[in-house]
Amino acid sequence: MTVTIDTTRCIGCGMCAYAAPEVFRIQGKYSTVVRAPEGKEIWRVLDAANGCPVGAITAVR
Repeated sequence: MTVTIDTTRCIGCGMCAYAAPEVFRIQGKYSTVVRAPEGKEIWRVLDAANGCPVGAITAVR
């Protein structure tokens, strides 16, 4: 799975880092992808992408 953050849209709310802390981290004003999700983490990443208030997360299998 490829996960990307559109920093032009990201508001740094931290919802994704809360949902999948092993994949996302807030650095400065924006979320970043620390590593690709593995196993059951994929479902949390998809939840984070669906729940992003500004649609800044893209997750492609």
